[in-house]
This record gives sequence, C-alpha cells and structure tokens, in this order.
Amino acid sequence: MPDSNTVPPEKKHKTVGVSFSPDLRRRAAERARGLGLSFSKYVTLSVEAELNGRPPQLLMESLLPGTPSPLNLENAVEEASDYGAMKAASIRFEDDVEDILKADDTCYTRFAEVAHLRTDFLVQHVVPETDRTLRIALECKYNVRNRATVTLGQCMILKNLPGVDAVLLCVPYLKHFDSHLSDTFAQQDITIATPDTLSEQLEALTARLSGMSAA
Repeated sequence: MPDSNTVPPEKKHKTVGVSFSPDLRRRAAERARGLGLSFSKYVTLSVEAELNGRPPQLLMESLLPGTPSPLNLENAVEEASDYGAMKAASIRFEDDVEDILKADDTCYTRFAEVAHLRTDFLVQHVVPETDRTLRIALECKYNVRNRATVTLGQCMILKNLPGVDAVLLCVPYLKHFDSHLSDTFAQQDITIATPDTLSEQLEALTARLSGMSAA
C-alpha cells in the first residue's frame, strides 16, 4: 500500500460528523447490512450517486443480485413432453430386455440396489464347481446419443463396487455409438450388447467369469 504521506491531500479520506435521527440511523444501518456494505460505504455511495445525477436507489439496486428472468412456460412444457416421451421409450426398452432374460430363464433382479447405487438388472449365476454366485450388473441405455459419458462413468463405478463381478451395457443399436467411447468401454472391460446379441454376450461373459472363479 502507498504511504499515507504520499497520498495527495485532496484524495485523503476524512471523517465527517453527520447527524441522523435514531430512526433514520437504524433504517440506514439495516439497509447497509442488507447490501453487504459498511455504514460508511453505504453513505458514501449514496452521496456519490446523488452528485453524479443518479438516484441513490438505482445505485443500491445495482448491488443486489439480479432478478431472475421469468420462466418460459411454453419451453418448460415442451421439454417436459420430450423428457416424458424419452423416459417412456427407455422403460419400454428395459421391458424388452427383461423379456429376453425371462426367455433365457436367467436369474435376475430388476432395479436392484448395489451399495449406494441402483442398476437396471442384477443378473445372478451360480458357478457349479465353486458354488459361488456371480453378479453381473446389466445397464440399459436407450438413447445412445445422449450423455453416453455419464453412462460410462456409472458403469465404471458399478464395476468397482463390492458384490459386482462385471458390468454389461445393453443399447438398442451400435450404429450411432461413438467408436472412441466404445473403445473406452472395452478398455474398462465393460461389454456392450444389443438385444440381438444380449443372450450370447451374457453367456460368454458368464462363462469367462465362471472359468476365472474356478481357476
């Protein structure tokens, strides 16, 4: 900070006695606190605003948080409609996956809780040689173009949870699935299947895990 002796006299702040009625002093102090200002700073800004030809009220309001823009109700309804349609399609896709599991006589639990998370399906398979129960978290992703990296993160978290031996992701198709992202899933040892290959992929994954368990 510059030495006080080097500050020009005209720029030095000086204490000036100002007389307020008790009520005015109280109201001004409350206003200053509401704005996050000291009483002195509040008075100074008010005086400067008046001298600059601006109503002090406008200056004080400029220090307050901006008023949020009114909600666009039309957009809100449109977004809710799109979300509802996508959610319904996702549920139907999960129902289709469940039909495949039922047809294969697979032992599973839908909407299973694993530690602090939930997986769409928890497939269970008992290894005859060891009597150990393998648990495979089966995640369904209907919209492959939306938030795929979030799905990757969820699968990685599930894979590292106690009680989960593997994670398999089922998507409706692979055509629009990002190839780099697909490679990343493979690097994390997370299998990706479609409804047409789900039974085959699940059987191969179970066989591999069973072999590792029996070894």
